[in-house]
Parts: sequence; C-alpha cells; structure tokens
Amino acid sequence: MSISAKLPTNPLQGRRILVTRAAEQAAEFTEQLRQRGAVVVECPTIQLVPPQHWHEVDAAINTLPGFDWLILTSVNGVRFFFTRLQELGHNIHDLQHCKVCAVGPKTAEALLQLGITPALVPEQFTGEGIVTAFQGIDLQAKRMLFPKADGARDLIPQQLRSMGAEVIDPVVYRNIIPPTLPDAAKTALEKQQLDAVIFSSPSTVRNLASLAGGVERLQHLLKPTAVASIGPVTTRACQELGLTVKIEPAEATLDNLLSELERYFSPL
Repeated sequence: MSISAKLPTNPLQGRRILVTRAAEQAAEFTEQLRQRGAVVVECPTIQLVPPQHWHEVDAAINTLPGFDWLILTSVNGVRFFFTRLQELGHNIHDLQHCKVCAVGPKTAEALLQLGITPALVPEQFTGEGIVTAFQGIDLQAKRMLFPKADGARDLIPQQLRSMGAEVIDPVVYRNIIPPTLPDAAKTALEKQQLDAVIFSSPSTVRNLASLAGGVERLQHLLKPTAVASIGPVTTRACQELGLTVKIEPAEATLDNLLSELERYFSPL
C-alpha cells in the first residue's frame, strides 16, 4: 500500500497576475512571480522617457559641487540622472562634498553599484518619510538637489524649503502612456481572467484607467480582481478611481508586496 501526499505549492501557483510596471522595471519582479508559479500578464502602463528639455538638469549638474544634498527617490531617478551626468562629461567625484539621500533599498542598492554610499535612507519610503528623516538635520541655507519625475508631488520641495533649504527640483524623466494595451493584457481584462493586478505607483493606476477606456470601465473589468498596491500614495490613487485595495504591505517595497500577495492567496 502506498501513501501519496500532495506536494506543497506556493499560494501564487496558477494565479493570473497583471503587472503594470514599465517594461524596463518589471523584469525582476515578474521573474519572482513566475518562480512562485504565477502566470504573469505583462501590461506596461508607463514608458519612461527623458524630460522635454535638459536645461534645468544640466544647470544643476554643472554646479553639482555647490550642493549639500542630492535626493534620489527611485532607481529610475538614479539611472536618468547619472546617465546625464556622464553625458555631460562629469562623474561621481563631483559629489564628494555632497551627501546623498536614497529612498528605499532598491535606490540605495543602485547607488552602491555606482560606488556611492547614501548618507541617509529614510525609514518610510514616501515623501512624508523623507521630510521626517530631515527634520533632525539643520537645513538652514543648505542647497538641495531633487531630480524628480514629471508630475511628482510638491510635498518634498515645499516642506524642505519651509525648513530653510534652497531646493532645486528639475524633472529628470517623464512617465508617458503607451499607445495601447498589449493584446494578452486586453484579453485578460475583458474576459475578467485575472486574480490580481499590481499597481506600483499612482501613474500605473491612472494610465491603466485611460488605456482600458475610462474609470467606470476599469472598475467593471477589475470587479473580480484583487487590487494590490505598493503603498499608501498608490492606494489613494486607487481609491480616487473607485478601486478597493485588498493587498498593501506595511513597508512600500516590491519584496514586501510579494509577501503580502502570498499571504492573501494562502489557504485559510
């Protein structure tokens, strides 16, 4: 007599998950999902492109030794900023008198790969977390460079200026909407075949609504789907569009979001 036991499987096994990150950002996360048995439906809702002009970024880079702080809030910001730095014939030695604030472990890791050790990594990976981290630091008359994404909230520069800093915040990259949804994503949405959709920024939520045919249409398409948000700012964007977020990690990282996905789909 033989006894067969069902082998344990990951709770994401066979789950169809829509990933809305930009194509160049999504590879690592989608691979982690696939390793856990998930069926990933790739749906880039963002294309990352340079700013419409480089004037403000170039002016800041050309006076980089005069800054006291450089604030980078994403891997994208690191990539676009330091690519432009090199294109202008500069290098990281221009930062030798400038402290760097990195928001989130992935941003810190991207800087370390360039040979830059962040002086400050806020505990909370949000604009509010950045402001809180600087509250114990004297910013009076300090010059701060904050290369940002187009459309980023004004909270960081406004609050740091209120603390006495001079903040230069040029747009270093833009998020634009792709022309259409990929065929596989369009089919999965229209046939309501998805178990979960991942939103990693407010732009991914708003852009998917636009690509899907409007807010009400998106609400209908995602009715049977668990909405997963990386953090509170993205969750607010979901709620503004009438979407109920079922999955949100306590700490806004993709690794933690992955863990929350597994917990959500674990059998009781």
